[in-house]
Amino acid sequence: MITWMQHHKKYLVITIWISTIAFVGAGFVGWGAYDFNKDRAASVAKVGNRNITIQEFQLAYANHFSFYNNLLNGKLTQEQAEQMGLDKIVMNTLTNQTLLLSYADDVGLIATQNDVKENLKNNPNFQENGVFNKEIYYTTLKNSKITPSDYENGLKKEILIAKLQSFLKMTPSAEETNIFASAFFMEDRIAVSSVSLEANDIALKEEDIKSYWEKNKSKYLTKKAYTLEIVNLPFTNDKVENKDLEDFHNQGKYNYKHEDGKLMSFEEAKSKALIDYRLKNDKKNALESYLSFKKGQINPTSTKIIYEDDVSFPVDKIQSAGLGEVIKPIALNDGYIVPKIKEVKFPEPMSYEMAKKSVLNELLSEVKVTALEKKAQAKLQTFSGTDIGFVSRDSVKSIAGLDEAKTAQFLSHVFDNTAKKGYTVIDDKAIVYEILEQKLLNEEKAKQYVSLISENISQIKQTELNQNLIKKLATAYKIEQYYKGK
Repeated sequence: MITWMQHHKKYLVITIWISTIAFVGAGFVGWGAYDFNKDRAASVAKVGNRNITIQEFQLAYANHFSFYNNLLNGKLTQEQAEQMGLDKIVMNTLTNQTLLLSYADDVGLIATQNDVKENLKNNPNFQENGVFNKEIYYTTLKNSKITPSDYENGLKKEILIAKLQSFLKMTPSAEETNIFASAFFMEDRIAVSSVSLEANDIALKEEDIKSYWEKNKSKYLTKKAYTLEIVNLPFTNDKVENKDLEDFHNQGKYNYKHEDGKLMSFEEAKSKALIDYRLKNDKKNALESYLSFKKGQINPTSTKIIYEDDVSFPVDKIQSAGLGEVIKPIALNDGYIVPKIKEVKFPEPMSYEMAKKSVLNELLSEVKVTALEKKAQAKLQTFSGTDIGFVSRDSVKSIAGLDEAKTAQFLSHVFDNTAKKGYTVIDDKAIVYEILEQKLLNEEKAKQYVSLISENISQIKQTELNQNLIKKLATAYKIEQYYKGK
């Protein structure tokens, strides 16, 4: 997973360029060492005349962490983030952003208060029935623990960079459009044939499996596990009056929304509001129990082992805790728990028996691919396939029995390679093909997708311009970094 993230981080960061104003769900973490000289206590860096504040760094880090964590289905740990150098990615992103902001200052671009108001007015997150609502705005920021001042300052930066990008916008020429259209919409007439494995094509022996495990032991590790002593604090049984619950809902109604952003009625939000109401009322008791547990005045009510990938438990709350540490109350749907870290068991190599199933699956996959490639290479020598006519990158008809997604994968391989003949392995078969004829430009498609082509050209040119501009600005503005990293 870390390898995948390291290979893709330079592309993914582009999508989270402006990260200081987003609403975040990730908590703040340890930040390494700082150089706390007199004029540097509130900043992690200075670029030109602009400072990058500690708060901006924290917000950006939390956003980057949340972004990657979502990509990995909630499985990103703080240790993994440190391994991939997430703090360095954040510093690089903020430094590049601030270089552009400094340049925008020098060329006379500004973000006015009217620009901010217009942006807020048109933000659907702050609207009710399509109209800006101040109460939603302030409640949303409060729930996200961001002050209006900080949010609007971040918004000004986003607006300023958007103005700079507009100022530097590159318009594609007619020649560029034709070149890209040819690349996007060229068509190949191809013949295809599929190759599958027979039952006797693969034979794995026990010694093969064991040998593979011996060579790859470091890949098969147990999961990190936390043994917790827990004080369980279920909700109190106090009766909740309907009127009190309705008042509670009305005070925080903007916290209860459907997936499309529309507010829930009281009846629709009632069950969730009841949980929140009880959590609020029981919070004081939970904090008192936490202090008592910490002082050793009460005993745990249960013991539980939690693994690092357990999605049913808020593992992020305990990952940075030390051995013997009592964690502050954690809210669940049926009350609070106060956990204490009794033991942390770090990953260690699995025994052969423990790893055997995973080893067999991986070895089998590798052996299948090798066997399919061998058969496909042999078939290429005397290839004779079915002529399926002209296809393009966006063809949707099924090829060789593949579904739409696999067909797209096959076509991507064909058009990304220059060989007239070839093959690619997809799932449990290899698709062998030969290009019989080629047409460079489908003019009808080019006309149909002219705006898409232009947008792609502009993005590529803009990216190239941004990269070269940042290199130039890095020599024009003094960069002082106070953050020392991990």
